[in-house]
Amino acid sequence: MAGKLAKYAGLYHGALVGVGYVLVEAIGLAPAPLQSPSDGLTEGLSIIAGDALLLALAALAGWIAAPRGASSSSSDTGRGR
Repeated sequence: MAGKLAKYAGLYHGALVGVGYVLVEAIGLAPAPLQSPSDGLTEGLSIIAGDALLLALAALAGWIAAPRGASSSSSDTGRGR
């Protein structure tokens, strides 16, 4: 949704949504993307990998959802008159 609402930088806005989810997950209001094993080291690595995967997928979804119809030209040649 954030990538859809953003005129530009859908990747950035998608990543921000992912960061928001990771923060909500950190305070315990949302489930973790991967199940954590019982060992301390592997649990930490599992959390880091799950959060990195979540951020990458959120950024990708934002990039895909961003509108592509706007002209990126600075000379206004793409603007209809």
